[in-house]
Amino acid sequence: MAPLNLIDTTFRDGQQCNWATRMSTADMLPAAQDLDRAGFDAIEVIGAVQFDAAVRYLEENPWERLRQLRQRITRTPMQAVIRSSCILGFEPQPEDINLLWVELLIKNGCTRFVAFDGLHDLDNVVPALRHAKSLGAMTTGWLTFSDSPVHTDELYAQKAREFIDRADVDALLIEDASGVLTPERLRTLVPAIRAEIGDMSLGLHSHGVVGLPQRSYLAAAELGLDNLYTCVPPVADSNAPPSVMTTLRNLQATGYDADLDIQALERARDHLQQVSIAEGRPEGRVKDFDAAAVGHQVPGGVMSNLEAQLEQVGMAHKLAEVLEECTRVRADLGWPIQVTPFAQFIGVQATLNVINGARYSVVPDEVKKYALGHYGKLLSPVDPEALDRIMENGSAYIKEPPATLQPVLPELRRKYPDLDDEARLLRHFFDGAMIDRMEKGAARKTSASSPIVAAMEMACSRPNVSRVVLDKGDFRLELRKRHA
Repeated sequence: MAPLNLIDTTFRDGQQCNWATRMSTADMLPAAQDLDRAGFDAIEVIGAVQFDAAVRYLEENPWERLRQLRQRITRTPMQAVIRSSCILGFEPQPEDINLLWVELLIKNGCTRFVAFDGLHDLDNVVPALRHAKSLGAMTTGWLTFSDSPVHTDELYAQKAREFIDRADVDALLIEDASGVLTPERLRTLVPAIRAEIGDMSLGLHSHGVVGLPQRSYLAAAELGLDNLYTCVPPVADSNAPPSVMTTLRNLQATGYDADLDIQALERARDHLQQVSIAEGRPEGRVKDFDAAAVGHQVPGGVMSNLEAQLEQVGMAHKLAEVLEECTRVRADLGWPIQVTPFAQFIGVQATLNVINGARYSVVPDEVKKYALGHYGKLLSPVDPEALDRIMENGSAYIKEPPATLQPVLPELRRKYPDLDDEARLLRHFFDGAMIDRMEKGAARKTSASSPIVAAMEMACSRPNVSRVVLDKGDFRLELRKRHA
């Protein structure tokens, strides 16, 4: 039996789902070397959401984050996620800047790429995938799972074939962002895909939203899948991918060959638990099965943000109603997959419908653009009655069809002649004042020259920490805060 590889997504998907993407670079660095030593097939470190949150909320330079991680992750490939043709926002971007995004990620240490489009319109990802492969990167096509009348086994087999024929990918991945893929469905889905792809590498990435992933992972192992995605606690489970510790125990208990350095994993876990305590972050918990979630299929990262936003406006008690409306909105819109950016569009529209008491009386621009095909070809048409309301109440400035996107790099380079492409891309996607704030704080927040320095800086910056102990082998350092 061939060994089953595990891929870590603690720094990417785990913190996105459970900590609203607020894990700082300094929080990551002390765990990075242990993750590197653990023996993962790859470590997934960044996507559009992490890049955006680093600048917008943490005032950190995400390019510097990648360089810092690359210094510590020297044995294991670093992996990045490509989200459609949007790069850092929800709007499609010209091809030239999409290709630059890939080039800069490779320059900063990412040698593996996973790409997805929420509509499975591969026109949106083929150029970036082919470009990444031409530069020597390994590429994976992401088959985003959804339970709907549209998303059949036959559709996924067709899209797997299309990834191979059009993008020449090296591997394929079933991504279950909503955590609703059951072992029973896997037993029909995997053979359908295998009939098209043969022995090409096929993986599974699930989430704990509904309480299914460990059962589905055992079924995946039984069906001969090649890799599974996990996280290190405390950012595992809950809305995130499952715990690597539990996954390992389950696989080994049922006779499958999966081997990682458990001591390295425990060190990474212990560090992140200290971060969780110091920053008041939640610790992931295994969820019981939730049948209602199979209806709305809101993914983990969106769920955590939706809960936080409703609480901020004093409407946390409306969550169940909003989730029920998400199911209705998704059906109205032709069953888009609950994945970024469409999960956000559905969530916002459902929230507006509940708050206003009249469905589609207020329509975000993005929902109208979706209905008009601005984000790609729809797999199923929008409900005619819902479409009428969207067209009537949506912005009159949004026209059909979408405009042809023109190259932006020549003008961007003329506008910022003294900047490099990394800085130009930041200035293109973010407000100038935001970048100015990031640049002022970036040196302090990402200047750690070693994991010990990073840990000390993190601990000393926490107002509620009075004692810090670093204990490694024969070395022990203890610091106590002096009170005036």
